[in-house]
Amino acid sequence: MECSAKNITNIQDILNEKQLEHILSKVAKPGAKIVGYDLKSASAGLVGFLGDHLRLKLYVKEDLIKEIHLFIKSLPMNNQPKADFITQNSFNKREALLYKIFEEIDDETCDSNPWRPKAYIYTDNILVMPDLGAEGYKSYPSSKYLDKNHVMVTATSIARFHAAFANYETKKTVLENKPYNFFDEYGHVMTEPVFYDTPWLRAAAKLTSNLLKEFSTNSKCYPSDLEERLVDLYIRACDDIKYYEGTLNVLIHKDLWFNNILFRYSGDVATNAVLIDFQCMRFAPPAFDMMLFLHLTTTRSFRERHESEVLRHYYTVFSESLDDDTKRRMVSLNYDLENFLAWCEKARLFGMLLAAAIFPYSLMDPVTAKKTFDDPETFTYLLEVDRSVPVIEHAKESNVYRIKQLELSEEIVEKYLLRR
Repeated sequence: MECSAKNITNIQDILNEKQLEHILSKVAKPGAKIVGYDLKSASAGLVGFLGDHLRLKLYVKEDLIKEIHLFIKSLPMNNQPKADFITQNSFNKREALLYKIFEEIDDETCDSNPWRPKAYIYTDNILVMPDLGAEGYKSYPSSKYLDKNHVMVTATSIARFHAAFANYETKKTVLENKPYNFFDEYGHVMTEPVFYDTPWLRAAAKLTSNLLKEFSTNSKCYPSDLEERLVDLYIRACDDIKYYEGTLNVLIHKDLWFNNILFRYSGDVATNAVLIDFQCMRFAPPAFDMMLFLHLTTTRSFRERHESEVLRHYYTVFSESLDDDTKRRMVSLNYDLENFLAWCEKARLFGMLLAAAIFPYSLMDPVTAKKTFDDPETFTYLLEVDRSVPVIEHAKESNVYRIKQLELSEEIVEKYLLRR
């Protein structure tokens, strides 16, 4: 077998023989053999920021030759500082844990109308799953904002994800005949690796301040200690997202930007959304996912017009997806629509601040992002010290990149620093 992409590692350096046999057992008839493959990068640019992403096409001989399309995420092969960052902060360990839990979750609609992908291999070093692109799923361009159709379809999948985990916790409680608390068992994995008072966060606040000073027509109205006050806001937002006693906590995705949501269509209408890339998951109230999703993917005017409807739709789907035992648990927690909406307001600061921190990466076109943020020589400096120069330079060249970041940054200052 020969790899068709000359600059990509051979398949034997990605997957061992036992792993390949395991994949075959999931996708082919007994006795099937791999007779060839094509392995290539998933994109010329960055598909995601926490790993290398590859597409693998296996040619498998059963009665005839058939093609198996796979998507692989592995530790970076050419950026050791990034690989160390991923390992030290347990990003892959989190995702592997979640896929283990997914296998325990009984979701009868997952195959026909999935809200998540399957995974054939999931370890601390590698994730192998079907290539959803080959099944017709598409990502939405980050240069645009989601319209109402895409928002509602995604809210449905987020609600089903949260409900599936709520049902899972309830079933564990019934099986063990005592209250089950996921955080008690896996809290050591769920600790926040990045979004607390870290150099990464302070660099995010520095960039927000510098963007506003460079581009905002309102900058003269802003406090002279803008960066310091933004640091305080970022830390406040960090302190808000955590496990809370006495209310509903679920596994939340916490990274629902455009590349982590894939859509299936009927004509031009989005009919289903699949959530991918769970490396940043946390255990916290569900509202934190919804508020981050809305601030990452929609305009301020969209939220002003439609946020209430979207949140109510989410809550309806969530409630309808609960089993009877979990519905009773929600009553005991006083978790109803009013309570959920109150949590959304509490989660708003986090949604806005984390979106502002992610935007410089997620809004940049993939090829430029790879050149900017995936260089081993500058990776740590841009991550932990200051990423203002390349971001501001790109914002001068790209109106979309500048306007999206500026709109959210100005809204943050207006809502949390200027209003009294």
